[in-house]
Amino acid sequence: MSVEQAAAAAETAPAKAAPVETAPAGSAGQAKRTGGLWRNRDFLLLWAGEAASVTGAGMTSVLLPLLAVQLLDASPTWMGVIAAATWLPWLVVGLPIGAWVDGRSPRAVMIGANAVSMLAYVSVPVAAALGMLQLMQLVIVALVVGTATIAFRAAYAKLVVRIVPERDRGLANSVLFGTENAANTVGPGLGGLIGQLVGPVRAMLGEAIGLAISLVCLVVMRPHPVAAPARREPLWAAVRTGLGVVFGDRMVRFFVLQGAVANFGLIGQQAILVLWLSRDLGLDAATIGAVFAVTSVGGIVGALAAPWLGRALGDARAITIMLTIAGLMLPLLAFAAPGPILWAVVVADALAVAGIVAANVLRRTWIQSYVPEHLLARQSTSAQLVNFAGMPVAGVLAGLLAESWGPAPVIFAMGLVALAANAVSWCQPWLRRRDLPRSNA
Repeated sequence: MSVEQAAAAAETAPAKAAPVETAPAGSAGQAKRTGGLWRNRDFLLLWAGEAASVTGAGMTSVLLPLLAVQLLDASPTWMGVIAAATWLPWLVVGLPIGAWVDGRSPRAVMIGANAVSMLAYVSVPVAAALGMLQLMQLVIVALVVGTATIAFRAAYAKLVVRIVPERDRGLANSVLFGTENAANTVGPGLGGLIGQLVGPVRAMLGEAIGLAISLVCLVVMRPHPVAAPARREPLWAAVRTGLGVVFGDRMVRFFVLQGAVANFGLIGQQAILVLWLSRDLGLDAATIGAVFAVTSVGGIVGALAAPWLGRALGDARAITIMLTIAGLMLPLLAFAAPGPILWAVVVADALAVAGIVAANVLRRTWIQSYVPEHLLARQSTSAQLVNFAGMPVAGVLAGLLAESWGPAPVIFAMGLVALAANAVSWCQPWLRRRDLPRSNA
């Protein structure tokens, strides 16, 4: 689970500029006049498409590692390499993709990204049917999907701003995160069950189907015309602008670096989790899917509780408290064992997910109102570049350490890394205020 970090002081807010896109009829502006979020056709389409896509992704989170372990006999090192390949594109092409997305229709970018990811996933069962599937192909699929995900997620934040008015964004983000975690609850369990019935290779088609549904929802959404800019900023100048948004303030720098360290621990755990549950604890595919499903329930609770927590505590304090709870729970995952202890530890991990998701809902809502729309994609990819920089290293390191230490000590150590990173937030001066600063514009 990603722990994106972003905050900035109001006095350093980037200057507002004319948006790159013109608002289409029936988008955010019309939603204000016709009944809010639940009568916003474009938001409902986005919501439905995301539910289908994330359900498929939840299936894949179990099926892809199972395929590597059970069909291709992957070692812990290979598992770490596959996990690292998902995040490596952020280091290589994240910044230019963010700058490129900022000058284009977010809907069109998301359609293209979905199509590329769908073809990559379909290649797995096709190669298996031809007897050509190898571990290296899984690495390539992870790289391709990781690259497409950068473009999709950079455009996603811009599309939400385009189709949802500011007054509805807190609820919209809560709904989207809650649905994402509900889909993650269903997806892993469904993936484990289908994987056990028909095998992980055929079950991989579930993600392709989810992406196809998402693609159709985006296609039938109202188009968002793009106004030609008076002067297109050179690519690398646009990249520098995005970096300036993230690194221009001391508080922002702290949150980005803190998030990078926390993500190192989280990905280190995830890289070897399925291997540990399958080989060391002897759990079958259906039980592993159930473990992921129960954990994801915490995400639903966190997403739905986030708006209330923000109102009751202030978003600055709520974010810190939620991340601290998450950090305290993560090391406990290493003490899982077959039987009742397993499910007690899984509940603790669900609390960790609840804390992370609640913090993410509050952060996303704040950043959407603080950063100008025409800079959102660059802000997102610049911050995530640093946040995700250690993820490939974490995946490979966790795999290598698990070879000599065993998975459980590595999972414990990585949980302590995330705990330490989140706990440092209590030392920061931004906690003196109840809420994160907003733009004065």
